[in-house]
Amino acid sequence: MISRDEALAIAREWASAGRPGPAPDIELYEFDLGCVAWRVLPKPAVVNGVPMPPPSTGYPTAVIDRETGEVSQWPSLSAAMVAEKYAMYRAAVGRFPPDVRQVLDRAGWFPGRDFSAGVNHWMVRFADELTGLECPPVVRAALVEFGGLQLPQFGRSGRLGGGFMSFIHPTVGGVVTEAAREFIEEFDNPVYPIGNNEDGPSELVADAQGRVFMLHWADDFYVGPDIDTAIVNLIRGNEMSEASDRDW
Repeated sequence: MISRDEALAIAREWASAGRPGPAPDIELYEFDLGCVAWRVLPKPAVVNGVPMPPPSTGYPTAVIDRETGEVSQWPSLSAAMVAEKYAMYRAAVGRFPPDVRQVLDRAGWFPGRDFSAGVNHWMVRFADELTGLECPPVVRAALVEFGGLQLPQFGRSGRLGGGFMSFIHPTVGGVVTEAAREFIEEFDNPVYPIGNNEDGPSELVADAQGRVFMLHWADDFYVGPDIDTAIVNLIRGNEMSEASDRDW
């Protein structure tokens, strides 16, 4: 367990990295999981009675984990907001394997991500194309959390980007729904488009239970029983079985 004094020492080391001279002054905000740390900004110079702008703005903050002392860097937000985001980050540890989590982090995902505004705009913009297709709550939740992300795939050599890219709606381009409508008719299982994949290219759809399918020109494939499993399989390029009534 890291004490406040130990957290302060770690924070000073973090703040001094790559900076000549004495360590800058540090402020700490303690919360259950650790301490938020940030540099104390110097008072602005005053020229002819007028305060001058600071030489730099938007200093990052850091969180020192209370259990391990590990340092993670965060944007220049209020200490309370950083603490809240760190709590969500910690709660999501173990949700995805490390290799997949790294891809998601780089793509711009983070625990608690809310892309509702983008999803709402996308649904209105492509309302004609989506007519007759219902978006169940579990599918909307997936779009709100992962919408707009571009997820590269590990190739056979293990190199990231060596496989097929997946795009989670909303995207800048349009939406194709022909395969989704054919899937609904064939399997009597309503689905809603959640993205597309470069292989084919193909559509990614999900049903009211959250199960994800890839609708490829060669066949329809079962990607996973939920969005998290589907994302793991898409990023890792795992083999997928043909979709059938047995999947549900």
